[in-house]
Amino acid sequence: MIALASALPLWVMPAQAGISTSGSIGSDPAGGLLGPGDTLAPGAAFWIGAGSNGSLSVDGGSFLQLARLSFGNGGNGNGSGLLSGPGSRIELLGNGTGAQTQRLLIGDWGKGTLTVAAGATLDTSTQREACLIQFHYCDSFVGGAAGDNATLNLTGAGSQVRIGSQLFIGHPGLGIQNLVGYSYGTPGATVTANVNVLAGAELKTDRAQIGTRQWDSSSTGYERSVSNVLISGAGSRWTVVGGDTWDNLTGAVVNPGAGISTGLDRYAVANIDIRDGGQMHIDGVAGVYNYLNLSGGGGRTDMGVRGAGSKLLFSGDAGVLQVGQSLGSASLEIREGAQASGMFYLSVGRNASFGQLVVDGAGSELRIDGTASATANGGASNGVFDIGRSGGTGIVTISGGGKISLQAVDSRPAGTAVNIGRDAASSGTLNISGAGSTLLISAASVLPGGGPGEAFNPVMRVGREGTGQLNISAGGKLLLNGQAVSTVADSRSTSLIVGGYNDATIGGKGVALVSGAGSEIAVTGGDAYIGVGHGPQANGQLTVQNQGMVSATNMLVGRAGGVGVLTVDSATLKLSGQQTGNNLAGASLSIGVGGGIGVATIGNGSVLNLSNMASAGASLNLGGSGVHPLGDGSLTLSGGSSIHITAAPGLATMSVGRDGSAFARVRGGSSIDLGDGSLYIGRLSGSDGTLIVSENSSITAGWVGVGRHKTAGGSADGGSATMVINNSVLNAPTVVIGSNGFLGGNGTINGTVTNYGIFSPGNSPGTFAINGAYSAGAGSRLILEVESDGAGGFKTDQLVFGEGSQLDLSALKVEFRFLGNTDPTAFQASGGFNVDTFFRTRAAGGDSNLDHSLFATASFSAQADAYTISNFSFSADGGAVFSVPEPGSWALMLSGLLMTVSAAAARRRS
Repeated sequence: MIALASALPLWVMPAQAGISTSGSIGSDPAGGLLGPGDTLAPGAAFWIGAGSNGSLSVDGGSFLQLARLSFGNGGNGNGSGLLSGPGSRIELLGNGTGAQTQRLLIGDWGKGTLTVAAGATLDTSTQREACLIQFHYCDSFVGGAAGDNATLNLTGAGSQVRIGSQLFIGHPGLGIQNLVGYSYGTPGATVTANVNVLAGAELKTDRAQIGTRQWDSSSTGYERSVSNVLISGAGSRWTVVGGDTWDNLTGAVVNPGAGISTGLDRYAVANIDIRDGGQMHIDGVAGVYNYLNLSGGGGRTDMGVRGAGSKLLFSGDAGVLQVGQSLGSASLEIREGAQASGMFYLSVGRNASFGQLVVDGAGSELRIDGTASATANGGASNGVFDIGRSGGTGIVTISGGGKISLQAVDSRPAGTAVNIGRDAASSGTLNISGAGSTLLISAASVLPGGGPGEAFNPVMRVGREGTGQLNISAGGKLLLNGQAVSTVADSRSTSLIVGGYNDATIGGKGVALVSGAGSEIAVTGGDAYIGVGHGPQANGQLTVQNQGMVSATNMLVGRAGGVGVLTVDSATLKLSGQQTGNNLAGASLSIGVGGGIGVATIGNGSVLNLSNMASAGASLNLGGSGVHPLGDGSLTLSGGSSIHITAAPGLATMSVGRDGSAFARVRGGSSIDLGDGSLYIGRLSGSDGTLIVSENSSITAGWVGVGRHKTAGGSADGGSATMVINNSVLNAPTVVIGSNGFLGGNGTINGTVTNYGIFSPGNSPGTFAINGAYSAGAGSRLILEVESDGAGGFKTDQLVFGEGSQLDLSALKVEFRFLGNTDPTAFQASGGFNVDTFFRTRAAGGDSNLDHSLFATASFSAQADAYTISNFSFSADGGAVFSVPEPGSWALMLSGLLMTVSAAAARRRS
């Protein structure tokens, strides 16, 4: 019941001036008076501006104690209040029922304004025991009804408003007479609510909602709210501390933590502006989540923290910051040197919402450096950062020297983690742009030497199960630094995965781009790993371009059923060091492993460095690796790019088809240098590998196996292998061609060649040079090709040996092949069908013939594409001897000629 105040005093009023009213004032019980001195009426409710204009002033150190206080009521009410001066105080302590329901309403179906200034205090948090009972409501409202225009101002150092239970800012309350028996609020109208904390004042609340959901049964569904919060000036702050409340679901008294939720209705708009040294503090309660949830029910929230000294701070247990929590949209901008810190969890775009986070400018920083207890979180946890989760979409931009960091300094069951596109149907984008702009994810060691109690190193996933995009440009940096010690028994990997989650879980799609000088991804510390397309159905793409750089210890492209694509374009990839965990792997790039498919392109002067001087060496693997067998891998190296594999003596390796399938091409003046290490093509039985080297490129290795691999006693056959060298050089002291191996092209080998398979010098046809020894093993074949030049002459393959080469041709088997329509008879007639046409030795003084005695036990055969050759014989000294009948004298072919040549019905080549 609201009644206009009468002149009958019902409360004790000490004789002290400083409390005054004017205009329309209502009270319950009726007839209440306020002032002129201290007024203590703990059971009374007052309405300032009840149906028309009214005002309240408390100053001069006066004390006003009431159950409930309202400003602007009755549909047309306009109430204002001023609480000012050191020692001036208003205390509200209603029991939450009847006329004492809710303790403070600024805007109670009308226009309301309250200003607390110059060191005064307003407190609604005392005597809360009466509120911890079912259906007792002791909350406070700034804008409690649809159509309200409400403002709470706090200004001046020492000024404080302390709100117990919930503070609701912008609630579109509505009651329709024929539905609920009373009228309250304006159907379809908008409530506008403003809270301003200025010039060193403090607002302290248990919890708060900004832009609340519409819970009134009379709601038409079209009521709206617009809520604005401003915290400005050094020393100005909003502190959220938590407090007990009655849980209507369980009937228990609980403390649900310190927190603020915004945008809780689809028609709710919330704006929070922290600037010029203002601060918001979430002082956490132990054992529960403590939170700032932006847009938790379909609304829109825009929050900015700007300027040096401006801060959003979480302290205590399990701090949670969610930018776009559910259904709606939200943005948070941290600019101009502002900071946010203390939370353990940050999400941007969750539960079908859209979220956007910007950290911009030198000195601007967001630190996810809090922790969560097992009581609060179900498991103790270090920092976690999700961009796009549970059907949500998140975009995060770090620019202009801004910084986001996740730092773990103790041991918890999981390390720090970042997920971009965490769950299926979610998507996330992270942009890091500009010099000094950085995302740092780190973990410190807590147990020297490692072990079960050691901390866990960080992990980042781009497209974990959803879709993730990572863009690093113009000098931005992503740094993962895991200092926890990894051991064989207790591994601690530091991991970046682009596309995928793990070896067993169906993965998402991840795309990462590193572009521009100074732009970098660096994964350092324990077992530093980058996976691109890691896990079943995962799809990952990593592009490094325009002088960008990526570094780690190991990189796998296409793993465990995933598909990975790596592109390095005028950029650098560095893989160094050795894992110390359960794999003990040295620096490596593995493309298409563990049943995955991997594609790598390295071009335009790019550099790949793999280095490890420890026991596990360094390796480049295509189509399976020692730890992850099988797979399909391809590599293209072009445009003057280079690969350097540096390891302790004999421990550098490159496998093109280790136990899976692989294709590699080196072209355009590019190079691969393994030092004294080993190059394998088709390394193990069952593998299939092809390596083509062309266009003035080079490969340097200590040992090369083409379908052959090393054993303790020498070497043994591997899988199917092809190596083609065209206008390029292979520098290797030892080259071994296995029985399922093929070596050919117009190239040069500086080293010894042992052939157990097929050697086809020349490239249909051409010249191949060997500056070293050559040995034809039992069962090997040497293929030499002849082709008409179309002008009456012939082109032939030629095998040229360097001066002094040691040659073992005792088991040599030569196959002459006549290509296309080339006529063997015409070639014979030209006088070129002799051993000196095909074999030469080269010295400083020029070319010369080989000693014919080297061919004493060699065997020769011939075939042609357009002719059938039978009864062929050839010797080093005599060459080929045969006669050919006139085209019309076919019967002569049966008369015992040494060689019969007939037109073939179709081209055949073996």
